Amino acid sequence: MGKVLKNITSLKIEERLIHNYDAYYLNFSDLFENAGKIFFIMILAIFSFYKSFILIILSVPIAFIYPFFIKDKLIKKRKEKIMLEFKDFLRAIQTLLDASYSLENSFLLCVNELVMLHGNNSLFVRELRDMNKKIKMNIPIEMVFNSFSNRVKVEEISDFSEMLTIIKRMGGNVNKIIKNTIQVINDKIEIEAEIKTLTAEKQFEQSIMNILPFLIIIYMNFTSSEFLSPLYTTLLGRLLMTIFLVIYIFAIRTSKKILDIEV
Repeated sequence: MGKVLKNITSLKIEERLIHNYDAYYLNFSDLFENAGKIFFIMILAIFSFYKSFILIILSVPIAFIYPFFIKDKLIKKRKEKIMLEFKDFLRAIQTLLDASYSLENSFLLCVNELVMLHGNNSLFVRELRDMNKKIKMNIPIEMVFNSFSNRVKVEEISDFSEMLTIIKRMGGNVNKIIKNTIQVINDKIEIEAEIKTLTAEKQFEQSIMNILPFLIIIYMNFTSSEFLSPLYTTLLGRLLMTIFLVIYIFAIRTSKKILDIEV
């Protein structure tokens, strides 16, 4: 309970530059969005399995506590978002290098393109603007990007950071090495995107199957309520419905783990 209270006191209206991408501080939008989603699901479950208005009322505080226990999911979603923006950043950098711009100037010039693609306040645009400020202060570009890489802790971004450090130390044809590295990283990102596309259909089917039992029970309650009445009015009936609900939740969690493919 103390952990939840500590998280509540750390709610932020808006988080600008993120200092640690492995920590997530909920803002009020996150809180109400996720609480609303889980509360809707809880209403369906309670009405379907218990038909208890009292349990629905008691579920309200649980719904608002729930977002604090899914921070890992929110962190993963945030990293996936910045990876999408990073992929477009690599494409913009590669285009500018092909046009014979230096790496430092490429960092400065690709901001506008990313703004058009992802908006002025997107995660990577904010990070890139901060990096460009440091580059203008003559801080080495590899040090600037490495600082960002250490905070975000994403494999592809770490690979790009290591590449920058190596080529700045070893020299050589910088533009050619960078373009080759960008191609390798882009290929990996495309493979990950393809896997997600292939599993998207199954995930949609899973979502339909998850909600189908609720719809069936609700339909039967409206059309044949007397047939299901013993399940809601007797001790044995409520015990059976509880067992069914536990099995149902276990099945949902198992199906999600099967479709959660790590690359």
